[in-house]
Amino acid sequence: MPCGMLSAVTESEDHKAYRSPADAPEDHDVVRNIGTVAIVVGVAVSFGILIFEERFPSWPWLVGLWIMALIGVGLRIEAAIRERRRS
Repeated sequence: MPCGMLSAVTESEDHKAYRSPADAPEDHDVVRNIGTVAIVVGVAVSFGILIFEERFPSWPWLVGLWIMALIGVGLRIEAAIRERRRS
């Protein structure tokens, strides 16, 4: 084949990138994980702002992070309700 030409590449028929429904995580697991991340990030960053801010803390940022942490709590409660319905 000449150097300047491209060849057509065929994909293999083995599609391991797709998960079967049995291997997929439950939706309540995903919601719980997102809620946990929101809680941890919101609380950790707000405490970091409170500890390392030398003058007055940035209240709009703190309120936004606290709201994010509360949303995380709500997501974890929703995940618990979904999990309870399935069992």
